[in-house]
Amino acid sequence: CVGHRMWGALKGAVDGGLHIPHSTKNFPGFKPAEEKGAESEYDAEAHKERIFGSHVKEYMEMLQEEDPTKYEAHFSKFVSEGIDADKMEDMYTEAHEKIREDPEGEKAEKKDITY
Repeated sequence: CVGHRMWGALKGAVDGGLHIPHSTKNFPGFKPAEEKGAESEYDAEAHKERIFGSHVKEYMEMLQEEDPTKYEAHFSKFVSEGIDADKMEDMYTEAHEKIREDPEGEKAEKKDITY
């Protein structure tokens, strides 16, 4: 999806209480009308599942079953932190709680760019 970061930032700002006129047609879970004159649909639950990483969870489970070596390579940081597919939603929930506790965050040290 083009501009996925921008739409993610918009969703976060709106959820944070800012009034920003927008349409849900670019969010996951939006289904355009099939016929002219019909109503389009927005499934907020599908959007929530995407925010909490259900698509990543499904991919992790699929890789773990079909290609364990590739799973280890793709998700090595998750594995080293003890995060498996069943803990994905908990990880995102915890991240959201930390953001709510201190929305200012911490300044990260700038890294040198290497090519």
